[in-house]
Amino acid sequence: MPSNRPRVRTSGALTRKSVSRGRARPAPADPPDRLRHLKKPATWLAGIVLAVAAVTFQDVLGGTVKAILPLDRLPGRLSPQDAIDVVEVKDVKDTGRYVLRGGAGKGFGKALRSGDAWRHQADVVDAGESEWMVTLQGRAAQQVRITDIVPQLVGGKCAPPLRGDLVLAPGQGVTDVIPLEVTIDGPMPRLTAYTKGAKKGAPYFTGPGAKQITLNQNESESFLIRASSGRGHCLWRYRVEYQVGGGTASMTLSRDGGKPFELTGELSDAGGYGSVYFPSFTCLSPSGQTAAGRWYRQTGADYARARSRSRSKGRPVPCPKD
Repeated sequence: MPSNRPRVRTSGALTRKSVSRGRARPAPADPPDRLRHLKKPATWLAGIVLAVAAVTFQDVLGGTVKAILPLDRLPGRLSPQDAIDVVEVKDVKDTGRYVLRGGAGKGFGKALRSGDAWRHQADVVDAGESEWMVTLQGRAAQQVRITDIVPQLVGGKCAPPLRGDLVLAPGQGVTDVIPLEVTIDGPMPRLTAYTKGAKKGAPYFTGPGAKQITLNQNESESFLIRASSGRGHCLWRYRVEYQVGGGTASMTLSRDGGKPFELTGELSDAGGYGSVYFPSFTCLSPSGQTAAGRWYRQTGADYARARSRSRSKGRPVPCPKD
């Protein structure tokens, strides 16, 4: 007998009915064994070799970059311009001649007798020679090699010597440092090695016997620069040239506050000075003995006249009368 019910096609899909009857799901396939390659000794050996190679490559790459790139391109490294620290620039001249620009003024004789304070009582300029102690310190992790120190004149040349008052002062020098000297009013002023008793030393940073000053990190070096001028009033700074990190750089060396160094030659005739101050042991007292602890003052004309008269007679210079 025919039925009006629609026929239902059976399939393997899960239905609520089949689930409720407990029809089982097909068993999942076994997952791949991802660790089976790591269990092999050859794999372990290859991993160790690759790790060592990676570390070695990083070290070689880092060293190459440090050697090629400037210091200021490396994180945590100093710029080449900051590779040297100026620890001290100190005027250490305490003997010789000085010119008081504009004159000494009142009370200067008393300041002379008090000692070193007189240099703070007037506008004092070194005459004939100057001596400056310079101390530099290396700051870079790499060694700094100073290859030259070049004087650079302000305005490109020296002016005529200063007038004013002349002071002749005694004292003692400084030793145990690298001695360098320069004739600052010469045609091409360059630093030379100072040799006591020699008229002219050999170039320090240039020529066949060229030398360099090396500074390791936190290492300091001091040197004395003695400048001389026979006829000119000179203002100058130094350009310090150096090598660091495979490159070159330079810095400017000045006095405190960026002021230039200053030195004047003496006038050819002492009569051109307003006054001349000198200590008592440079002349003879009326008793024929040298005295100590006193300072004398003469006009420039009287000082020059007395020296000229004594030289012509071959006698010591007498001290001025009180």
